[in-house]
Amino acid sequence: MADPQEKLTYNGKDVPVYRAGMPEVFVALQPPQAQPYIMAPTGMHPDDIVQFFAAHIPEMEELQADMRKRFAKGSYGKCRYQTGDVAYVMGRPFQLRVHPLGKANMKAAARGRATAKYSLNPNVSLLTLFVVHPKNYDEAKLAFNSYAHDVILRNATGLVRDFSAVLTPGQEPPTVRMRDMRDKWTSTDAGALWISTDITPYPPDCLVYVILRELRKTATIPEADVDAHCARILPGWEAAKRTLSERPEPYCLQ
Repeated sequence: MADPQEKLTYNGKDVPVYRAGMPEVFVALQPPQAQPYIMAPTGMHPDDIVQFFAAHIPEMEELQADMRKRFAKGSYGKCRYQTGDVAYVMGRPFQLRVHPLGKANMKAAARGRATAKYSLNPNVSLLTLFVVHPKNYDEAKLAFNSYAHDVILRNATGLVRDFSAVLTPGQEPPTVRMRDMRDKWTSTDAGALWISTDITPYPPDCLVYVILRELRKTATIPEADVDAHCARILPGWEAAKRTLSERPEPYCLQ
């Protein structure tokens, strides 16, 4: 993350405030010490940020206990998606809370997925996963990925539809799918636009960039119009391209 320009004081320690061009504000925790920090919209008044943080201190303190307990047992480098871990979707951190379910709940899970259900608390960036198999943390990882990939696919499908209407007017947009891919972010195969699962933790601009780059290969409008549309939709495309080429660790993505 870039150096914060603002900070609050909580429990005798500084709480950094980072600004970004987004509509929401949230509290998140930095592992392994569970140090809180705040992400806030660029134009949000400092007094409103203070009030937001104060209102969510009880929830945050509860999550701090989860994270500290988790990191007291093992190193982050061996993350198995347990309660207290942090995972990213489109550049945003979510602390995980994993509730294993017994065999009686197996029917509630979608076939091929580990998640029976989930709940989201955006204010403190908490994602609760209800997982089919108890004491199987690979299933917890699968549960998170099934949630994360659903988020990516819904966003990507909307982007492909909107961009195709401009770049290839009159043609049906391709179906969007995800799969593991080595050394590439997108590909087109059998009428589908495939997106690498590796895109999951990166910010939204990165998703927009790889989709525009793939769709422009089949654009039917003049090249100058394609360039103008891309520049208008994603003025920060150079930053997105650099992020994807450098593949920074998720904690550097804010």
